[in-house]
Amino acid sequence: MAEERDMGRGIIVGGIGGSLLTAAVAAWLAGRPVKAEEIPFDKRFDYLIECQTAIVALLGQLVESNQAIAEKQGTVIELLQQLLAAQGVVVEIPGEERVITVITQWKASEPEEIFKEAIRTTDPVYTDKMVDWRQGKRIYFFVQSTLDQDVSVQVIGHMVNTHEGATDINTAKTCPTGDTISVGPAWDHWCPYIGIKVTASIAPTRGLLTISAIRQE
Repeated sequence: MAEERDMGRGIIVGGIGGSLLTAAVAAWLAGRPVKAEEIPFDKRFDYLIECQTAIVALLGQLVESNQAIAEKQGTVIELLQQLLAAQGVVVEIPGEERVITVITQWKASEPEEIFKEAIRTTDPVYTDKMVDWRQGKRIYFFVQSTLDQDVSVQVIGHMVNTHEGATDINTAKTCPTGDTISVGPAWDHWCPYIGIKVTASIAPTRGLLTISAIRQE
C-alpha cells in the first residue's frame, strides 16, 4: 500500500510539471507521513482530500503567476510594437489574428542653404555646416553650379558636428560646369552629421556653387 501511495504522489507531482510547483508540493509533503500505516485508517480519506486541496491551491497560485507574467510580456510586446510603428514598420505577431499597421508620415524639411561660395582654389572646401541627421530618415543635397570648371562633390559624415576628421560616404560625384546635380547617402550609410566636401581640379575663375540640404523626418 505504501508503495502504491508513493507512486501516486510521484504521478501527481510529475504530471503537474514545473520545478517551482514540484518544489512547493514537496515542501508541503515534507511534514506529512510517508507510509500509509503511519496514518490512522479513519483519517486516510481526510488526508487524501487535504493533499488534493493543497495541490489545487498551488495550481491556482501557479496559474495566477503565469497570468501576471503573460500580462507583463504583453505590455513589453505592445511597447516594442509602438516603437517599431513609430519608424513606419509593419508589425505582425505570429499566432495572433490581428496585424498592427501604423505608417508614420515622412515630412520633408524646407531646403536649407548650407554653402554658397565663389570657389577660386583647388584646395578642398567644405559646407559651412554639417547637417544634423540624428532624427532623420533620408537626406538629399541639391548642388547648383555657375562655375566655369567642373567640381567633385563628396558626401562626408561624422559622429560629431564638425567636418574635421569626417569620412567619405560613397564615391564623389562630378558637378559639370554650369550644371545642377543631387547627391545623398544610401540607407546603410547613416551618420549623425552629414556634410559636403567640394574639390576642383582646375581653379574656377568665375561663378558660384550653391548647396542646399533637404531632410526627411
